[in-house]
Amino acid sequence: MATGRFGSPANRGTSEEELADPMSRLILHVHASSNNTILSLTDALGKVLINASGGTVGFRKAQRAGFEAAYQATAWIASKVKERGIPVRKVEIRLKGFGAGREASFKAVNSVTNWPVCRIIDNTPIPFNGCRPKKARRL
Repeated sequence: MATGRFGSPANRGTSEEELADPMSRLILHVHASSNNTILSLTDALGKVLINASGGTVGFRKAQRAGFEAAYQATAWIASKVKERGIPVRKVEIRLKGFGAGREASFKAVNSVTNWPVCRIIDNTPIPFNGCRPKKARRL
């Protein structure tokens, strides 16, 4: 296995078996913002296989951020996987953000598909202090 800087594995969380066959584990990336939900299905190495969002399944403006848009986008990805004949052995779900699509996509994977979910990871960026807030508004 290749090592990165400082002796750590270059492909974190990727076993040698998955490096030999990247399709053995698929990763569903869910970016749930307050305005939209963007879904990407990738192989174990991060190569994007299918993309979908609230806008690509036909929702416009504020509707893209809703529960239903994320649910239908996940169902659309599942139909594309079936259509293209991609073998699904294990699925890892990586969630990012606090939007409504976060829970919707997980529920869609459980109800629409029969994919075995091996891992659920939360990649939401949380600031450790971060930027200085705006000054308090005094009335």
